[in-house]
Amino acid sequence: MRYHLKMADAPDLFPLGVATGVAHCNRAAEQAELKRNILAGDHTWLWGRRRMGKTSLIEQVVTALTHGRRKVAAAAMDLLVVHDAEDFAARLRTLVEGVSAQLVPARRKSGGKLAEAFSALNPQFSVGTMGLGVKLAPSARPEQGVAELLLGLDRAAGLHGRRVVVVFDEFQQLGALQPSSAQRSLEGAVRHAVERARHVSYIFAGSQRHLLAAMFEDEARPLYRLCRKMTLGRIGAAEYAAFLRQASACWQRPITAEASDRILALTARHPYYVNALCARLWSAKQPPTPAAAEGAWARIVEEDQRVAAHQVLRLPSSQRALLKAIAAVEGGVRHPASLAFLAPLRLPTSTGNRAKEVLEQEDFIRQECNGCWTLVDPVLTSYLRGLAK
Repeated sequence: MRYHLKMADAPDLFPLGVATGVAHCNRAAEQAELKRNILAGDHTWLWGRRRMGKTSLIEQVVTALTHGRRKVAAAAMDLLVVHDAEDFAARLRTLVEGVSAQLVPARRKSGGKLAEAFSALNPQFSVGTMGLGVKLAPSARPEQGVAELLLGLDRAAGLHGRRVVVVFDEFQQLGALQPSSAQRSLEGAVRHAVERARHVSYIFAGSQRHLLAAMFEDEARPLYRLCRKMTLGRIGAAEYAAFLRQASACWQRPITAEASDRILALTARHPYYVNALCARLWSAKQPPTPAAAEGAWARIVEEDQRVAAHQVLRLPSSQRALLKAIAAVEGGVRHPASLAFLAPLRLPTSTGNRAKEVLEQEDFIRQECNGCWTLVDPVLTSYLRGLAK
């Protein structure tokens, strides 16, 4: 894939937040898969670690679809701040009211089809400077309201001949609501509506793999096998190198392969940290050297070391010891729970195995394609290596 970047684009190439448009690096296969799922009405559960780019991917795809010929309507909800069933139902009602109003052509001032679709929720309509407004009545029980809202949205989309995509970010939070009976009821309500959807496509995104997997892969849970699964990994080295070469057009000469390789090695191709490092390097008047990349990275690690230290100190001693030992090995460790690796740490095999399981579950460590285990966070890796010097 080629990137057509101009000098004026340079300040916008490496955002620390959502990266779309010219700042979105590759993900061509993932974009194609997600777009295909949305248009086909196949629901998706998408897992990616925090700051790995899942929100950027979703927004890149959804923006393309909402501005395309098919005029897909879209809405999103972040469940990170949802604290109980009533809050979820209320936020969902606001989402459905907003996206339903999008379905009505701008020239129309009445919601006749919406009134038909949401007849069970006593819809009220108003006309203002922003167009048609929709208000839906709350239901007596949250789970009943969730089902009615989602079923009504599908009817409304069908009556208007539109495709709608609804994104639930950090969806695993629904499974953490208390009491457990409430979250099971909500999951059941979501399944009841989603499996009947014909005009609405759903994306259930999240950053905690074990919680999402429990929701969608445990046959005892209501959402079992409801969706297609997507896992978002790191962007490939070749794709990143191509992006950096194109981005260096602002200097009228390309970045060297050595400098590019050093950037990707220091950041472990973690999208957030690639952008954090490159945002500094691209503010200079000439392409970065490997030494410049290392200097800028050292400053990032120094600035973030308090956060890294807090992450480490909150761990039990066995997990701290194993994490530090894995970080110390360049290229990763093939068998971090083996007797040979644990013996110098004075950890029994059972303790080491449990520490490894928890570190993986909490996304401190991951297994690479070559089978070796490394730390997820490159700043944490650099910080722990610095402590060993």
